[in-house]
Amino acid sequence: MEFPCLAADQAGPRPCVAGTEGNISGDVFEVALHNASGSKTGAQFVGVELLSSFKLLIIPCYALVLLVGVSGNYLLLYVIWHTRKMHNVTNLFIGNLAFSDLLMCVTCIPFTLAYAFNPRGWVFGPAMCSLVYLIQPVTVYVSVFTFTAIGVDRYYATVHPLKKRISVMACTYLLSGIWLLSCGLVAPAVANTYHVDFKDEGFTICEEFWVLKERERLAYAYSTLFMTYVLPLSALCISYFCISVKLRTCVVPGHRTQSQADAQRARKRKTFRLVTLVVAAFGVCWMPINVFNVLRDIDIDLIDKSYFLVIQLLCHLFAMSSSCCNPFLYAWLHDRFRAELRKMFTCHRRFGIPPNNCALNSVVL
Repeated sequence: MEFPCLAADQAGPRPCVAGTEGNISGDVFEVALHNASGSKTGAQFVGVELLSSFKLLIIPCYALVLLVGVSGNYLLLYVIWHTRKMHNVTNLFIGNLAFSDLLMCVTCIPFTLAYAFNPRGWVFGPAMCSLVYLIQPVTVYVSVFTFTAIGVDRYYATVHPLKKRISVMACTYLLSGIWLLSCGLVAPAVANTYHVDFKDEGFTICEEFWVLKERERLAYAYSTLFMTYVLPLSALCISYFCISVKLRTCVVPGHRTQSQADAQRARKRKTFRLVTLVVAAFGVCWMPINVFNVLRDIDIDLIDKSYFLVIQLLCHLFAMSSSCCNPFLYAWLHDRFRAELRKMFTCHRRFGIPPNNCALNSVVL
């Protein structure tokens, strides 16, 4: 994922470039950028003033996403951690998703906003430049891959209930593999991310810049698009379609009363709605930023120069909103989870004992 790059001083917006920090001057980077990307490179920075006019709208929206994402994912992690009977494979996946979403909120939103609206550009130094631009995409990829793993896990649990599911230890190894794979996917981008201080102009940039590597950049961009959006979305659609078909054709043995039949139909309708919400949330949240990146890679002139930065930041906001959706989809919409959360805090408040010592029922989300 690429994040908004803004660099402007009081004299007006300036092109954002990148290169190695050291004794090479900013002029050299500007020449390299011009030769590598042509005259279209600076087009996206025409709308800096327009973006500033949306500041009072964009910042509160990001703040709301940050508040809901952090609080929702923290409570989800808190309940899973303190409830021993929730320490199963499914909830381990959900806990990993909540942790990566929480980390994504904390690293992506504040630094992106600060970088976007600070006239001095990147003010956090070269070390944080490397660290933040490593953590940001890693958390995004981990969230996406974990999201996919949850879909596949639910497929096997529903369509093949008699098959042996993976153990908690095997799940731990799988999640470790997801984190390692995400770090591997980010490595090429991090290798081409540079911190450059333009002292004369009074601003600093921290940007991904593939000098004379346009073919490699496009290959990397489209491969990550496939692995982090097309493939996961396809896996989710197939998994949840099979789950829906299985539930629709499933017949409970024995004689059922009318009330039991009505209750089963209600459960199926609720499951279908939840499945639809899960797939739709993933597709809708991540589609704008991916479509934006594809259009920019094909031809940057396809996007209006004046609105380039505003559109880019709004697409990023949509992507970050996925961190708010996941806790609701996997926990808060479940009656049992809400009941256990109330029971946990009620027990802790009334008796002053650790919540994991309360008598809790098993919760399988």
